[in-house]
Amino acid sequence: MSLSDLAPRRLAPGLMVRPLGVSSGTSRWAPNARPLRDARLLDGLRRVLDTGGDGLQLLDTADSHCRGHAERLVGKILKDHRGHNVQVASKVGRVLGSAAHPYAGPRVRHQLEQTLENLYSDQLALYTLESYDFGRGDRYLDPVVEQMRALRDLGEIRAIGLRGPCFGSSPRSLRRFLDLFDWIRPDVVWTQASGLLPLADLGDGEDLGAFAVRRGVGLVIASPLAHGVLARGSVDRALAAWPGTAADREAAAEAVRHGLAQLADRFGPSPQALARVALRSILQRAHNAVVVVGVGDEEQHRHDLGLLGMPLSEQELTVADEQFTRMRNVLFTPVEPAPFVEVVV
Repeated sequence: MSLSDLAPRRLAPGLMVRPLGVSSGTSRWAPNARPLRDARLLDGLRRVLDTGGDGLQLLDTADSHCRGHAERLVGKILKDHRGHNVQVASKVGRVLGSAAHPYAGPRVRHQLEQTLENLYSDQLALYTLESYDFGRGDRYLDPVVEQMRALRDLGEIRAIGLRGPCFGSSPRSLRRFLDLFDWIRPDVVWTQASGLLPLADLGDGEDLGAFAVRRGVGLVIASPLAHGVLARGSVDRALAAWPGTAADREAAAEAVRHGLAQLADRFGPSPQALARVALRSILQRAHNAVVVVGVGDEEQHRHDLGLLGMPLSEQELTVADEQFTRMRNVLFTPVEPAPFVEVVV
């Protein structure tokens, strides 16, 4: 086997991108941490474009990433790197602005204009509807779908995206996604998943990855390193909001640390070696997927295709799957007496 499996993948009609991309980060940036995070994000983006721009083609951001601030930082870097080979994806639906609703009236079109201005661009590769709330009685749903299709027809966006459910989503949320998918008919589904947080189970033995293949749409998977945990990040920080007692959280953290130690013994202790296993275990199971890693992660310093190295063998995939399954069995065992709640790791 060779690096040929890292050739561009079809994300949507006419949109081919490499399987590894980057994300501008999280919508939960703390205001007092902004200068540090700004510097980290800018440094990471420069490094990507200077060393891996030819191999890395999808850059995922959102207007909700610090209310457009991340988009402006991305635009600053892209403006300084004219001739880059990066496709930019963004999202809409969470930031209210001055409208009555994030999807009200021409809000989607207006926000796209602002996003393109922030990015110094005239086109987005992917524009994702990030929220399932389309107003009372879905009053804004039809107008939003009409706007999105018009923007695609005009070439201002190349593909329409819809946020997909995550592992642990309620049955109601899953039904809502399926209904919206049939109504909107997106080109791409965006979700979060990792070795610790598998793709959402849609029922009848079909997960979101298999669903995307069956429906002929691309899949963008964010947080594949579990916010840095799977590249030797802080386990305790990631589980700070874990349900149950301090002893419950420590037991969960210890299970993750033990699993990471087992993976390190098998594949190597460096953050890059562990990241390779985490990313490869997704990409080799979901051939229609593109993963995007946080470019500002402290624990992750390399984002070009070389990070992925050679494919994992079937035996190596089995070893990785076994360790991830053991960790998940502890993480997602309901804690008593508190009910199970969805936790993003």
